[in-house]
Parts: sequence; structure tokens; C-alpha cells
Amino acid sequence: MVNEREPLLAQRQNSESWISEIRAHEVARTAQDNEDYPIDHGYVAWMQVLGGFIIFANSWGLPNAFGVFQTYYVNTLMPSVDAASIAWIGSIQLFFTTVGCLPAGVLLDRGYLKSLIAAGTILEVVGLILTSFFKSFWAILFAQGVCMGVGSGLLAIIPVVILAMFFEKKRMLATGLASTGASVAGIVYTLPMRSLFIRIGFAWTVRAFALVILLTNLIAFLVMRLQRQYGSKGSDFGFHHFKDLPYSAFVCAFTLFVASSFVPFFFVQEYAIGLGVSKDMAFNLLSIMNAANIFGRFVPNYVADRYGGVNTLLPLSVACIITMCMLPLAQNLPGLIAISTVYGFLSGGVIIIPGPTITDLSPDNTEIGMRLGLAYLVAAFGGLLGNPLSGALKGHETNAVRNFSGVWFSGAAIMAAGFLALVITRWLKLGSVAAKGRV
Repeated sequence: MVNEREPLLAQRQNSESWISEIRAHEVARTAQDNEDYPIDHGYVAWMQVLGGFIIFANSWGLPNAFGVFQTYYVNTLMPSVDAASIAWIGSIQLFFTTVGCLPAGVLLDRGYLKSLIAAGTILEVVGLILTSFFKSFWAILFAQGVCMGVGSGLLAIIPVVILAMFFEKKRMLATGLASTGASVAGIVYTLPMRSLFIRIGFAWTVRAFALVILLTNLIAFLVMRLQRQYGSKGSDFGFHHFKDLPYSAFVCAFTLFVASSFVPFFFVQEYAIGLGVSKDMAFNLLSIMNAANIFGRFVPNYVADRYGGVNTLLPLSVACIITMCMLPLAQNLPGLIAISTVYGFLSGGVIIIPGPTITDLSPDNTEIGMRLGLAYLVAAFGGLLGNPLSGALKGHETNAVRNFSGVWFSGAAIMAAGFLALVITRWLKLGSVAAKGRV
């Protein structure tokens, strides 16, 4: 039974109680002595970054690419369904992606890495194939929202946990580099889709998309590994982790960021078309935003390795709030390109820094998967409600600026609440909002 539950730790049965008590830095030091699994350097460690890049692309990268589906569904496939309702497809997908992080985190704590990659890939591919055949709202909601979302959820937490095992001093940077996969996916997956929808049709485009995910995830399956010393029985499931008040406050901030940060990604194309921008250029706006997001996913992370995730998120979130409030001022293509570029860069850090920050706030390496999973479980409700609620504030006038002002200000207000939760996190951790310290 032990071998089945903990396949990678069968040879360590006699030392389980010892391992379960040691701290994260002690696990890292022990792993450092193993030539096969060095910390912060080496071939194996950087192959985890490659595998994490792929997994990020094929999990968190899918919401970044949903804008191209949103626009196609609204204008072509389901023109009778309003945009706010169609946004539920992407939000359900994001919801299950984040909810799935909890069971995935528990299973990772017990050593089931390869099984998670295989199961998540199968569900994503099946969901896309079903989407290629379906034409009704509810059928696509199930296939793309639920099936793909659950598959992505089994994958989404893997890079954060694995990179926390292989990197210590460069943890934020390594995670940021891997997470650029999500932004690259937003470019590589969306740019060809518009033309492919016209050339070979929606169905075959989506099937080709499924094949790409299958083949790339196979690479991640082959290269990704667990540390030999990692974990024991894993953390017991329970909400007692929320007794850690700085952790709880940060989870609230994370939830509010998930609820708000994807709003421009979901609605910028529709806003651009409402302003009279051509459909082709509106599609390119999402790619521009994702291109800027690439740099935003590792430049702030480099800073966060030195000053801490919370300290870095505070100014980033303020800048994102200001940028979203400026979107109504973008009333032509040059303005949209400028603000999309700025927001794409700033939101990169807001989206990715919370994951490794939670690992820094975890005192025990054997609990990383569980604590990340619980955080993503709570944040899932932000992803579920944030975009549809903001989308419901969209007006129905002929003036696109007035129609979308409520959407942008709603996203900014939710992120402002997240900023306040960050301030509380810092206060609880350091004893004072103005205190100096890395957190």
C-alpha cells in the first residue's frame, strides 16, 4: 500500500517521520548534496523550467487565448448569445483550472507527478475535440469550460511546486521564466487562429490545437521530475492552514487579483471592434498584450527574488489599477496599443508572483502542494465571478467608451481591494505596514 500511495518514496519508508519534520531550507540543503538534483543550477533544474514553460502554456495560457474564442463566438458561432453569457465559458474554464489545483497539490505531495500530467493532458485534448464538434452554448460550456478546465487544473499547479523544489535563491526568477509560457501561448495560439478559422474552419483549427497540446505536453511528461527527498505523506487536508493569518490575508489578495487581472484580456478585442477597429487588428491587440506580458512575467520576478513577492506586488497592483482606469481614454488604435502594452507588462507580475510567494509563506516544504492548492481553491471563485460580473456592467449604447467604462472600473475596483489585502498581509507579517523587511 505504501508503494502505491507514495511511489517515489518507497525506499524512504524508515525515515518518513524524520522527513516530515524538517523545514523547506533543510530539504533544499539535502537535495543540494545529491548530484542528480542540484538546487538553483544544473541540467535537471533547468529542464524543469522547460517543462514548466510547456505546462504553463497549456494550462494558464488557455485563459489568455480565450479572447479569440470569445470574439468568434459573439460574432460568428453564437451571435444570438450576449457577450456576458459567453464570458462564462472562459470563467468556468478558469474556475476549474484553479479548483483543480487543490487535488493536484495533494497528489503532488504524494508523488503522483506523471499521472497528473497524463490525466490533465487527456482531459484537455478530449475537451477541445468535443468543442470542435459542438455548436450550442451549453455543449461548449461543458466541453471547453468544464472538461478543459478540469484538465488544466490538474496541470496548473505543477510548475510552481516543482520549481519550488529545484530553486531556492532563484525561485521567483525561475517561476517567472517558466510562466512566460502562458503569455507565449496567448500569442502563438491566437495569432494563427483567426486566419485558420477562415481557411480550414473552426472545427479543424480546434482539432489542430488539441494535437499541439498533446505533443508539447508529452515533452513535459518526459523531462519533469520530483526531488527524491521531497515530501513524506504530504500535508493532511484541512482548513487549519488558514490559521496562519499572513497566509490567509495573502490568499484574499490573490483571489481578488484573479477576479480582476483577466478582465482586459477578455474584453479588449470586443471594445476595440466597438470603437471601429478592424477585426484583424482587434485580434492582434490580444497578441500585443500577451507579448508585453512575457516581459512582465520575469522582470518583476527578478525584483521579487530580492525584495519579496508582497513588496513587489504592491506597486505593480497600483500601476495596474491606474492603467485599467485609463482604458476609457483609449479611443483609437494607437491609444489601445499603448495601454494594452503597458497593462500586458504590468499584469504579468500580478498574475504569476502570487504562486511562488505562497511557497515562501509556507514554513514546511511538505505542505507546499496543499497550501498552494487551498489558495487556488479560494481564488477559483474570483476567476469564476470576476469576468462575468465585470462583463455584466457592459452597456448597450452605440458609444463603446460608455459601454465599457463600467467593465474597466469594476476590474480596477476589485484589484484595489486586492491591494488593501496585500497591505494587511505585510502588516501581519512584519508587525507594521511601514516596517522594512522582505516579504
